[in-house]
Amino acid sequence: VCIGADRGSGYVHSKHQLLRRLDDVNPDPVLAQLEDRILREANTLGIGPLGLGGKTTLLGVKIGALHRVPASYFVTVTYMCWEHRRREIRIEADGAWRFTG
Repeated sequence: VCIGADRGSGYVHSKHQLLRRLDDVNPDPVLAQLEDRILREANTLGIGPLGLGGKTTLLGVKIGALHRVPASYFVTVTYMCWEHRRREIRIEADGAWRFTG
């Protein structure tokens, strides 16, 4: 996630957040607290991997901030779901599902 900047810079900065280690702590204490809160609260939703339910919806939340222009306040979210890139799921008309590929 990137808070601030313009749309283009925010997108690039939010992509850079994906390169941070899962176990690092944000040097900005306000952002570190926000990352922790979002991670804890998202994992109570019961969404789980691929939306199939479970305790772990997010593995990590990484937030960066850039200066912003006074006329706008962009928040850019970039997501990376490793499971989505490595597996597929087929959902049948009757609601049954199975992993493929």
